Amino acid sequence: MKKLLVVLVIMFFWAISAHALTVSFPEEVGQGEPFWLEIVSEKQPAGVTVIWMGKEVDYPVDLPGTQRILLGAGLDQKGSFPLAISFDLPQGPLSKHFQVSIVEKQYPIQHLTLPDSMVTPPQEVIDRIVREREKTVAALNVLSRHRYFSEEFLRPVPGSVSSPFGVRRFLNNQPRSPHRGVDLRGAEGTPVQAVSSGRVILTGDFYYGGQTVIVDHGLGLQTVYMHLSDKKVSEGQLVHKGDLVGLVGMTGRATGPHLHLGVYILGEAVDPMFLFSD
Repeated sequence: MKKLLVVLVIMFFWAISAHALTVSFPEEVGQGEPFWLEIVSEKQPAGVTVIWMGKEVDYPVDLPGTQRILLGAGLDQKGSFPLAISFDLPQGPLSKHFQVSIVEKQYPIQHLTLPDSMVTPPQEVIDRIVREREKTVAALNVLSRHRYFSEEFLRPVPGSVSSPFGVRRFLNNQPRSPHRGVDLRGAEGTPVQAVSSGRVILTGDFYYGGQTVIVDHGLGLQTVYMHLSDKKVSEGQLVHKGDLVGLVGMTGRATGPHLHLGVYILGEAVDPMFLFSD
């Protein structure tokens, strides 16, 4: 993952009868940025629980040593937010409460001209859009305790960014919600690879996203691949990093072939480009 612009790190040290723990995380992150919470422990706690953005997660313990937990600052959030960490230690439970500041980021503005039917959908497809949104939201809030992903993420297509994360879009001069992913250039039929290992939890042909695949990577991390010309995986299928999940296309609401890549952590959209080293 690219290093966050904010380099301030809060570090805490606890020494409790031969059990020492160090926890570090950024004091400040920008809207829509992922970040790592790092735990260093000399011994193995029986459990690790983190509460962030109102969600409580019991993480599989990968200690002693160093364990890193991926979290995200919501694109729509701003201000000071509580971060709670609890450990189940032989001497008893230990909990600490901190604050992380999510600061406003200035994202670019983009004006697009589309057919009116793509900006304001006809009434007969509204029910379809609502059903598809409900399915998508449910998939993006799946919280499986198995971690499939590694910390080295793969760019799914080599193309450059045509529309960045967070951009404020105006469709035919009508304001729309910020872009919750990145659009990556690619010719029709370009192979789309899985960003990391995981399980396919949703596929479909959606009104806005076209041919779509959502992969659950575990511990609240999901990736979304939209506007595919063809899906190459099915729901329930396990995929490994680099496996083919589909082909670049322009299905759904798209004016040209490209891949829309979304990344969600605990249901919050974050900038996918922070995951890649290139």
